[in-house]
Amino acid sequence: MRWFPKTIEAGRLKWLFLFRLITGAFVTATIILIFINGRIPVSLQYWSNAVVIVVIATFGLAVVYYQLLPMVLGTGGQIVTQMLSDTLLASILIILTGGVESAIAFLLVIVVVNSSFLGGLRISFIAATISALAWAGIVDLHYYGYLPGLQPLAESISSTELALTILVNSGATYLVAILGGYLSSQLDISSQALETSQASFDRLSELNDSIIQSIDTALITMDKDGRILSINRAGRRILKLTFEQVRGQNWRKFFPELEGVILGESVKDLLTEGLSFKHVRTADQVELVLEINVMDLVDKENESWGQLLVAQDRTAISLMQAEVKRSEHLAAVGELAAGLAHEIRTPLAAMSGSWNMINNPNLEEADRNHLFVIIGREMDRLSTLVNDFLAYARPSSGNPQAIDLNQLINDQLHVFRSWKGQEVSITRLLDKIPRVFFDYGKLTQVLFNLLQNAIEAASPERPLQLVVATSISSERPGYVTLSVKDNGRGVPPDKLNNIFQPFFTTKPKGTGLGLATVWRIIRKGDGYIRVDSDERTGTVFTVTLPMASGGLQ
Repeated sequence: MRWFPKTIEAGRLKWLFLFRLITGAFVTATIILIFINGRIPVSLQYWSNAVVIVVIATFGLAVVYYQLLPMVLGTGGQIVTQMLSDTLLASILIILTGGVESAIAFLLVIVVVNSSFLGGLRISFIAATISALAWAGIVDLHYYGYLPGLQPLAESISSTELALTILVNSGATYLVAILGGYLSSQLDISSQALETSQASFDRLSELNDSIIQSIDTALITMDKDGRILSINRAGRRILKLTFEQVRGQNWRKFFPELEGVILGESVKDLLTEGLSFKHVRTADQVELVLEINVMDLVDKENESWGQLLVAQDRTAISLMQAEVKRSEHLAAVGELAAGLAHEIRTPLAAMSGSWNMINNPNLEEADRNHLFVIIGREMDRLSTLVNDFLAYARPSSGNPQAIDLNQLINDQLHVFRSWKGQEVSITRLLDKIPRVFFDYGKLTQVLFNLLQNAIEAASPERPLQLVVATSISSERPGYVTLSVKDNGRGVPPDKLNNIFQPFFTTKPKGTGLGLATVWRIIRKGDGYIRVDSDERTGTVFTVTLPMASGGLQ
């Protein structure tokens, strides 16, 4: 069982030192008031010089306790020394100032309080026992007349009253010991809990700071006026500046490219979605590509007290993306050239073979004329291929205008009611929609291609049916949708992703540029196209086109 604490907190010693000084000053003031009032006990007159010495010793011991004892004694030695010396000094002062009738008899209770403050409940009980014995001794000495200058109490009180005085004062001392010891114990528990909490907080703070400093994203906190409060290592690396160089500065000073982009500091004006921009670093004029977010910082009452700026250096990623795009572009050019060469080779081979046969002097005139027909047909095929390729490679946005899409559909469907002698069943599901903003000729070309593809995809096992529908887009505000659905053979899943690629075709005589050209025209006109296909139910092309200003049709 441990009687003494391992250590005495420096804070406790400091407060106890101040308490001793205050107590000494109070005792001194009390003795001075006694002199002023003229009610000077005989003992105080008799021992006046000794009283002054003891009071001075009280102040001196306060310094000894605070400065010297911790240097030469352990915790137990400090507590025992202070407890015994305080009891002795208090007893001497009580004796010198009137004994049982002394105005400063409370000093023995102060000794118990000091001891409990230093050592807890056990030490406070020991101090209470010593103080009770000291008080009993003083009362006995005073009762039997052993204190010089004081009248024996035996002349004025009975032994029963003497015992009662000792009992009451001793009981009060033990009650103070219990209260002081309990409060001291609670103070120790609270101090330990506080130390534990502080240690946990320090560890969390260190962990948080370590994470913030180690993360590869710049984190900059600002007050409500945009002045920088903190910046992590990644932020300093992006700016190539120290914290001292940016502290208290407005963050826009270091990102002048954003001047005018963010108009205010309220939540609705902050960049919460992220903005990528080119930033020329002031420190070395190096151009960076940054992605920046600015978010509100709020307290527990949801009141804004500042902002958090999050910046990521996307320079390396941007360079890689540009390199990938260049590689993809070169690959696309190579693939396009290979496809074009493949498509041109077939008619050229037919023309070359026919030309060689024409030069045969033994060839019949009818055969020679047939070969000229083949050459002409292949030349037309080459011309068509080149024109289709140019339409794909160099689509223009043309002359966009407000177009009545439903009227254009109705006009086109008249052509497709019968296709090459085959009756076509067409279902129109045309909603009331706004006009679309597109080039009339190019939109006509798109619609013709889609309808022609739908008819040519017909399955011989079932009658051809087309469904053409229009509506306002539910996915893209400001757009309308056009869908063309057939009940043909569908496109196999492994080929569906290539359907808009140039020179890809499932038709025996197709060039593979029709749908590729449709895709380029629609994208050039700020539209979108999607295809869904099932080999059992057919294929549907969905085109999304921008609305023109104006009312509904």
